[in-house]
Amino acid sequence: MQKLGLTGGIGSGKTTVAKLFEMLGAPVFYADFEAHRIRSQTAIHKQIVKHFGEKILTEKQIDKRKLANLVFTDSEALQWLNNLIHPLVEKEFEKWCGVQKEHNPKVVIMEAALIFEANFEHLFDKIIVVDAPEELRIERVMKRENISKQGVLQRIAMQMSADEKRRRADIVIQNDEQHSLIEQIEEIVADSATNKLKSP
Repeated sequence: MQKLGLTGGIGSGKTTVAKLFEMLGAPVFYADFEAHRIRSQTAIHKQIVKHFGEKILTEKQIDKRKLANLVFTDSEALQWLNNLIHPLVEKEFEKWCGVQKEHNPKVVIMEAALIFEANFEHLFDKIIVVDAPEELRIERVMKRENISKQGVLQRIAMQMSADEKRRRADIVIQNDEQHSLIEQIEEIVADSATNKLKSP
């Protein structure tokens, strides 16, 4: 069973790519969803509220948008939150992989925004980066989250650069509306089935 990491900058379309992998039969672990679930646990919730204050709450629950607006403008705040959540996400992924092994899939995938930043590389046989032109990424996020261009640029600035992600990737998927996503993903799935992804 090969473990693939799937990442990309905000607005690159990595979740869309993950859904296509699922459609082709590859189980996907959604790290951001898992992080949200972990943040909702009572003990973790209390730690986060104690650290950031009740300004991040809406109706006594952590408001994802308020928290994002705070940490994406403060690198120390983001680092603190990541240091709390990432080890717990890694543990859940390892447990999830154990369950998946029983079904004998050729490949499993973790979809996560911060694979490199979280030092998750050791978890995977290969890492896939979804890449897209910055203007297209900005347009997607503005539409999806109803925030300003400046707000998107702030978030991009807090992440590893697209150039660095491409440099560290084993595989790059182009999501630029020029290349066929499904064809690129089908090739990766086919190669994983014949173990070609393990070759140097």
